[in-house]
Amino acid sequence: MKVSYFSVFRMPSTYDNHIDLIVKDKMDSNGKTEMQGEVKEIEIERISVNPFQPRRHFSLEELEELAASIRAVGLIHPPLVRPLDENHYELVSGERRFRAAQLAGLIKVPVIIRQSSHSLSAQAALIENIQRVDLNPIEIAKALRLLIEEFQFSQEELALRIGKKRSTVSNYMRLLSLPKNIQDSLSKNLISMGHAKAVLSLEGFEKQNLLHELILRDDLTVREAEEAALRIAEKAKKKMLTYVNRDFFLEQLAEKVQQKLGTKVAIQGKGKKGRISIDYYNLDDLDRLLALFGVTN
Repeated sequence: MKVSYFSVFRMPSTYDNHIDLIVKDKMDSNGKTEMQGEVKEIEIERISVNPFQPRRHFSLEELEELAASIRAVGLIHPPLVRPLDENHYELVSGERRFRAAQLAGLIKVPVIIRQSSHSLSAQAALIENIQRVDLNPIEIAKALRLLIEEFQFSQEELALRIGKKRSTVSNYMRLLSLPKNIQDSLSKNLISMGHAKAVLSLEGFEKQNLLHELILRDDLTVREAEEAALRIAEKAKKKMLTYVNRDFFLEQLAEKVQQKLGTKVAIQGKGKKGRISIDYYNLDDLDRLLALFGVTN
């Protein structure tokens, strides 16, 4: 099948900036496109995926749809690769198309071959994918962290490279401080970035998990989640004040009575007076406690 290469897609012209480039049918006598990359068909088995690809989840349904299109008209948008040696290549961008081509059963695929170092290839793969709209927030956050750790970018430098505000980069990075279960909810679009910011406004995993559970259980809007966060923070503050004023002597007494009775006991004192609260969990439990006190029905 003769494949015609035409489309507009986003690829790095340098690794500091991104510009729109057009891949056309026309090539010069040396087989070079206007973007100075050689276009040729190579065996799929000679191509490895980029280890810096931030996208970890690919929809099987979407891949199957793209594979069906590839079977019908071929791979119109060639992935970008870089040579590792004479026989092997590494994807710089276009992993979704590459996976769909595999699913379509292609032996060879058209690719654009471009010389690049490992460092520049890694940066290109991460930056190009961060700008995609179909990455979930956690994938973006992990890609940003990888750029910072691998290439020693500051948040300000990174913001300039990806065309976003420094505060945006900072907000994404903060997502990685959330408990794993909340990160999973964000990855699965069960909660939004707005919900996550409300959760992050609370200190401590216990309070964060409580708000997360409320958001999922009650299907809270972002505004409702923010209000719930304020209530949880205020309640936690009051509990902290109560803790400071706790009477540890009475608590030790309550613990001894609790061990004796086999049920929850609380002793609250105010001056010389106070109150003892004893819990029971059913009528049989009540009868058991009454018998301990020598009280008969």
